[in-house]
Parts: sequence; C-alpha cells; structure tokens
Amino acid sequence: ALTEVAKTLTDARNEGRLIQPLPLDQIDADYLVRDRMAVDADEMETLKESLRSRGQQTAVEVTALEDGRYGLISGWRRLNALREISVDTPQLDTVLAIVRTPQDAASAYLAMVEENEIRVGLSYYERARIVARAVDRGVYTKDRLALSALFHAASRPKRSKIGAFVRIVRALDDHLTFPTAMTERTGLALAQALEADADTATRVIAALT
Repeated sequence: ALTEVAKTLTDARNEGRLIQPLPLDQIDADYLVRDRMAVDADEMETLKESLRSRGQQTAVEVTALEDGRYGLISGWRRLNALREISVDTPQLDTVLAIVRTPQDAASAYLAMVEENEIRVGLSYYERARIVARAVDRGVYTKDRLALSALFHAASRPKRSKIGAFVRIVRALDDHLTFPTAMTERTGLALAQALEADADTATRVIAALT
C-alpha cells in the first residue's frame, strides 16, 4: 500500500498534478518576461486581504530550474502579494505551487498568456509587448508566428489589433512612460501612422523627449 501511495504521488508530481508548498525565496519571478506591466494598487490590496483571510486558494505554476530554484510561469500577482504579506508575517514564507514541465519555452509563455487572458484583462499594449519579447528571447523567430501561437484562441480581428500594437512596441517601447494607458483607438491610429511613414517614430520620440 505504501509503495502504491508513493507511486501515485510521484506520478502526480511528474505530471504536474501535485500542489506543494515551496519557499517564496526559491521562486524566480523573472523567469519569463511578464506580459502584465502595471498592477492596480487597489486590486493588489484586495488580493492581499483575501490571502490573509482565506489563504491561497489557487496554486501558482512553476517549472524546476537547473540551480534548484523554480521559474514562475503563472501567478505573478499571487506570488508578489504573498511576498508583500510575508514582510510583516515572516512565518508565511511559502507559496502553494504546481511544478510543470513545459516541453519548451513556447509552452511556458503560452501558459502565462492564457492564464492572464482568462483571469485578468490585459491591455492591447501588454499583449503586444509579450509577443515582441518572446521573439526577442528567441522563443519564436518572427512576430507573426509568436502572435499566432500565443493568441491562437483570439478572434482574427483581435489578433490584428494586437499585431498593430506590436508595431508600436517595436518603435516606441523604450520611450513610453504609461503605454498601458493608450486606448485602442489611439493605438490603432498611431500604428497606422507608423506604417505609413517611417519618420513618424522619430518625430514622436522627439516630441516625447
């Protein structure tokens, strides 16, 4: 019976079905380039209050790293909320996690994007930024391929809009202070202007400076 239980637990762990407590300081939150750029302070306080009163109800997802630590795949807000709580409550030093074994980096990025699409509404700029960063990291070879893979479940018009915002990310990301405040309408107009005139980016950067 003991052998059977041990095998069941081992299989559950290997298949990513076992929730287990892991030390907060063993989680690398920067394992992936995060798609969420801004966090609402009120939302974070609400999450922290929920964690204090009810505990962690949903596990984060991680993957084992070669150095013995764990790279965060999904659950960035929960992890950071728990870390903030642990400053005043040192005994709360663990996070409930499921250890996944993504076949490759593309699977990890897809898992992160899909969770945020379900749980938290991302801006078009944030969606576009993760497409660009996944390509920059060598996960995909082209923006078009990254867009199709990461947002395969999105409608064609939505993917088209994200693609337009990718153009903005490529041209202006380092120069924008509040990119997530850009409305869909403004972003699409800016993307159209960038496509129509190669000098638009230079003029915008000069104006922002």
